[in-house]
Amino acid sequence: MNLLSLQPKNLWARRYAIVSVVVALLIAGLVQMMSQAQISSSVRPADSFVDSIGVATHLRYLDTAYNRYEDVVKPRLRELGVRHIRDGGKDPLMFQKINDLAKTGIKATMVMDPRDGISPNNVIGEVINPILPAIAAVEGPNEWDVHRQLSYEGQPFPEGIRRYQTELYNVIKRNSATKDLPVLMPSLAIPFNAPQLGYLNALTAGNMHSYPGGNLPSQDLDTKWIPLTRVVAGDKPIVATETGWHTAISDPGPPQPAVSEKAAARYVPRLFLEYFNRNIQRTFIYELIDERSAPEQENNFGLLRFDGTPKPAFTALKNLMTLLNDPGANFQPQGFNYQLQGNLANIHHTILQKRDRRFYFILWQEVPSFNPQTKTDLTVPEQAITLSLQTATKQAKVYAPIQSLTPIFQTNNPKDLQLKVADHPLVIELTPA
Repeated sequence: MNLLSLQPKNLWARRYAIVSVVVALLIAGLVQMMSQAQISSSVRPADSFVDSIGVATHLRYLDTAYNRYEDVVKPRLRELGVRHIRDGGKDPLMFQKINDLAKTGIKATMVMDPRDGISPNNVIGEVINPILPAIAAVEGPNEWDVHRQLSYEGQPFPEGIRRYQTELYNVIKRNSATKDLPVLMPSLAIPFNAPQLGYLNALTAGNMHSYPGGNLPSQDLDTKWIPLTRVVAGDKPIVATETGWHTAISDPGPPQPAVSEKAAARYVPRLFLEYFNRNIQRTFIYELIDERSAPEQENNFGLLRFDGTPKPAFTALKNLMTLLNDPGANFQPQGFNYQLQGNLANIHHTILQKRDRRFYFILWQEVPSFNPQTKTDLTVPEQAITLSLQTATKQAKVYAPIQSLTPIFQTNNPKDLQLKVADHPLVIELTPA
């Protein structure tokens, strides 16, 4: 979990944090200039978007809802259609579940942390080898920057975590069976601690826990999360192994404000699209299921309620993934010529293509759907736009995944589509002539 409200507790740390903020603000202008290039409108394979979606789990937490593996966790993961989970630990029963999920096409990104008894000396024999075919990536220790009492070989953060990560990386890369595994950066709870950790060469990809703090999905991505992650990762790819919202409205906080289940259903699909547009390699929503029935926020981050029933966000994400699912060999998408007209303020979009040549034009308003201060849903007026199709199109179908998988409109041989874009994704399926 990312504790957004935690602040440095001594004067030196506060001054260091201020310097870090200034550095981030200085590069913010450059990042803003680059954002149009990052938020690309080029056509990408539909399945690459589906494969970028992951969900955090805690399969070894048997005193929580995760103890219902057979009747809730496994079937709901398969129903969602997700191919990636993020977990961690060194538990034989968890290993059995990891291997079982891998048989259904769900692979794991595994956190390696000394707190779980995992060291560079035993990581391959005791942790990786038992589940090697099921592992998609390995991740460094989790959020040590807010646990300053922790140490590795007598060294606290940041020296201890740098040493652990370097030794972990070297052991994995020098072993013939594991050398191709991606190794992710240790996660930080507070991104402004990145300058303390400094640049790390012992990683394959960066890592961020970019919680929006009750705000819209793209909150601070371009001005804080991504540039500060690059302080550690350089120009390597970035993975977000934790992000999301909790729905414990009655919890006054801190560290994070809540959103309603209705707002989460709008935010969650948009989050994956916003991250995908910024070329974040993979994004893991935190988490699959509410761990306990208690009203505290830590127990209410799930896409599922404690009893296993889906929240609206689960259904909206499942429908979006079902529409875009297209597994198979790599292919090169074709070009797509179009023009958008009308009220385009805060309108974001993604263009995807399947192997059968169908295009998927996805539009949404990237605006707040919830007021964290008043704890009320916002009424976001739809914006009327026109999508002019300059690529010959045989048929168009329009979907609202937040509602269902049934088209809300379809037409043949369209030239101009009059659309009303809301604060949740609108998917236009276009069959080329």
